[in-house]
Amino acid sequence: MSRDEKNKLWKRITAALLSFLACMACGTAAVFADEKIDTEATASLTVFFGKDGEGFSNVEFRIYRVAGGSETGGYTLSGVFQDYPVVLEGLDSSGWRALAQTLDAYAARDGLPPLQTKRTGRDGQAEFTGLAAGLYLIRGDRYVAGGKTYTPEPMLVTLPVLTQENEWNYNVEVSCKFESEDSSSDRVQRSVLKIWEDDGNEKNRPKEISVQLLENGTVVDTVTLHAENNWEHTWESLTADSKWQVAEAETPAGYTVSVAQEGTVFVMTNTYSAGPSSPPPSTPPTAPQTGMLWWPVPLLVCGGLFLLATGCLIRSRRGEQDDE
Repeated sequence: MSRDEKNKLWKRITAALLSFLACMACGTAAVFADEKIDTEATASLTVFFGKDGEGFSNVEFRIYRVAGGSETGGYTLSGVFQDYPVVLEGLDSSGWRALAQTLDAYAARDGLPPLQTKRTGRDGQAEFTGLAAGLYLIRGDRYVAGGKTYTPEPMLVTLPVLTQENEWNYNVEVSCKFESEDSSSDRVQRSVLKIWEDDGNEKNRPKEISVQLLENGTVVDTVTLHAENNWEHTWESLTADSKWQVAEAETPAGYTVSVAQEGTVFVMTNTYSAGPSSPPPSTPPTAPQTGMLWWPVPLLVCGGLFLLATGCLIRSRRGEQDDE
């Protein structure tokens, strides 16, 4: 390829890149316009609890406003929830699930009053209205039918929800996941396993930790976990028709805690978090996706295009040097 042909090709590439940047600028402006949340508006939340399309009726559900929401979809722990040793930052789907279970146990143990309480109708739906923008915890009672006990998993849901069209939806519907157990058994067992995520900071780890066992929200036993018992404990012969949870009696300074139930085992993780504050919170993927931050998109696109253009220029100049 001659030098003139290469120059023409380079000009075409440059023009195409500039055109694309202009389109991105227009598109980004539209996204910014659509992204703003009306913090004065109210939202509604409909929870479905059932199996195979058949709803479970007359089941009580309670919601709690865990965090307040901003115009751009960021969330900050509020009320009594800001006093718990948990974080909203950097969580994946399993992290959000564990956070919901952790807050569920705290709400049960501490007898936190719900913002609203509703019962499901014949269609298995419970509707909550007049809700401000924010992050909400959903807790529900168990349902027994056909020899099975269905226990709804606690959920975290953001209101409103950002749709694929980059518009905020203020009327959100979610389906409640659940665990099912054979209700014919009268005894069950539960275990707790402590995990430490504090590489490089083991010196700050306490020698022992106290864990509370909750029966329907009431503390019925407290055990001490330490290295000698491998940071684990099992409770045998527990009443099957009770809801069992665990909570850390006191979280050590500099650590956060999360509890994830895997079958009959509660995995309690303490993460060392002392240091600079984390970036703005992400959004629970278990709920409809919200809180997406769009401002980095144009920066990343522009950066990518700049690198692409630079690469084309370098390649073109190398070609010219080879021709010479």
